[in-house]
Amino acid sequence: MVVLVLLGFAVKLLQEFISTPEEAPSIVQPPPPPPEPKEREVKLFFADNDASSLLPEKRFIRLGSGVRADAVALMEELIKGPQLEGLSPTIPADTRLLDAFNMADVLVLDFSQELQANHSGGSAGELTTVYSIVNTMTQNLRGIKKVQILIEGQEVDSLAGHLDLTRPLVPDTKWMKTLPREASAS
Repeated sequence: MVVLVLLGFAVKLLQEFISTPEEAPSIVQPPPPPPEPKEREVKLFFADNDASSLLPEKRFIRLGSGVRADAVALMEELIKGPQLEGLSPTIPADTRLLDAFNMADVLVLDFSQELQANHSGGSAGELTTVYSIVNTMTQNLRGIKKVQILIEGQEVDSLAGHLDLTRPLVPDTKWMKTLPREASAS
């Protein structure tokens, strides 16, 4: 009986296989390409000449490739330093961004040890460096509300002994002023 059932099942499958016309292979559409990065106006925050506050410098840079790529582009511009007179760099020129990723609304930035080792020091210098980074990222990246700074993949207590970097930081606008006429560089 079992043999007859199996034989009947095999015959039925064979008939379906033979009588079913070949289906055209389905055409799988590749996913649409990501949108092309577009030049966008951003605000980068640099120190004033006495490092007592942060001032914005407007620039146009290519953004739109995702949070990681956009964070890298913004950091490259911050590391280059200001283009306007009256502004000072906040990040040692030999600093490199090693990695960037986000976890929900927190952007994690992993820097080379030069950010800490070559930092000029002082409480005002440390505050302007950290908030230059935090304010630039939160101002220009949608959905990013906090920034966590790492050095060589490790959490550090601070850059120069004055500001706790063991937790993600929110922007601090009390350090920000506006330039007369809000000048921009391109």
